Amino acid sequence: MTKGQALALLNTADVFFGPDDEIPQFDQTLNLNDAFFWAVSDSEYVPDEELPRVGELFFTYGWHGILYWVWNRRGRFTPEFLDVQRFIEFVAHEQDVIDEEPSSSRRAYKRVTYTLGSEATP
Repeated sequence: MTKGQALALLNTADVFFGPDDEIPQFDQTLNLNDAFFWAVSDSEYVPDEELPRVGELFFTYGWHGILYWVWNRRGRFTPEFLDVQRFIEFVAHEQDVIDEEPSSSRRAYKRVTYTLGSEATP
């Protein structure tokens, strides 16, 4: 996925704050309000070089892929919400499977078992 394709996908999905005259970076800043912790205003800027990765994660996993990217970027902290912890853990497990077997044809028939929520933190 190119930067342009990723930006178009993420803009269509409305995951960014959007352009702002005072803060131009908001056009590539993820709106993470209440995503990891209750009653917290939050955001994460997506640099140009990270757009393809964020776009691919979103295309594959939806919002859960974005949560996973931010979680990785911020040093793998523990979110307050247990469901968010499970979402991130799911994507982390699936990314491990992809790393282990890059071929989607072979991966389609690869048997993998894991239990979500089995770890104290994702």
